[in-house]
Amino acid sequence: MFDSAIAWLTENADLLGGLGTLFALATFLVTNGRALWQRSRGDKTPGLSVVPYSGSNGDYPMVDAPPPSPDYGGRTGVAVLPFKELGAVPEHFTDGLIEDLIADLQKAGFATPGRTALQRLLDDGADAHRIARDLGVAYVIEGSVRMQDQKFRVAAQMMDHSAAILWSDRFNVAGDDLMAMQESLAGKIAEGIASQHKGPLKAATADAPAAYRTQAEALAARRLSWSPKSRLVALILCFMVGVFGVHRFYIGRWFTGIIYLLTLGLFGIGWLMDMILIPLGALTDGRNRPIRVWLPDDAPQTA
Repeated sequence: MFDSAIAWLTENADLLGGLGTLFALATFLVTNGRALWQRSRGDKTPGLSVVPYSGSNGDYPMVDAPPPSPDYGGRTGVAVLPFKELGAVPEHFTDGLIEDLIADLQKAGFATPGRTALQRLLDDGADAHRIARDLGVAYVIEGSVRMQDQKFRVAAQMMDHSAAILWSDRFNVAGDDLMAMQESLAGKIAEGIASQHKGPLKAATADAPAAYRTQAEALAARRLSWSPKSRLVALILCFMVGVFGVHRFYIGRWFTGIIYLLTLGLFGIGWLMDMILIPLGALTDGRNRPIRVWLPDDAPQTA
């Protein structure tokens, strides 16, 4: 009986080899077809795209990625920029107005970023779009202050993450009690901002993707979509015990791991393909995230 089986296998070796190759290719397409299709269309990383950004030095292709989730204790973030002083204004009047406005926004249920982080961006020449993106705020407030004959006029405007003006108004006060005027102006501005806000007062991310201006920013955002699994560990497991599908179990692909275990790495063909895909960073984990990091210390911090 054993000799008959050997003879049958020898006689049909070409047929079995062809079937095994077709089966291996079919399984490879099932497990990696989506990633290959995305790459053929130019989508190298799921969730990212390339768009033109027009800057002061010309147009550059930049990578879009969702900004990190802001953390303002569940409240909507509002960044208050320093108001411009148009003409002669009493010293520190504008500073006091800003402090009162921040306090009133806090009372209204909003949250404001720290002054140090905001000032750092302003010193770097950041515009409203970048401030909203980097600080994770929903709105940016800016305005101006001018004075004539003991009468103050303050103009304020509220912008969203795209720098579109959502609300603008001007307020007049007169008198010689500077603190009372600051308090009155701040309260009116905070009331106007609160009246334009839709929905509950909670932290909000930008609905549109943010254009990253530097390669470092784009890489940092890209890494958030990478798999936390180590490419080095996957490669070592594939090389040593890949025919048993151990590396597939490690990256979270349990179904193909079981197939590899039962077919000795899909007759060696699937194992060979993985030995090529892993070093290239083309293999994805069980959640379709590309396995790019080599060492655990380089792994992106994801939830």
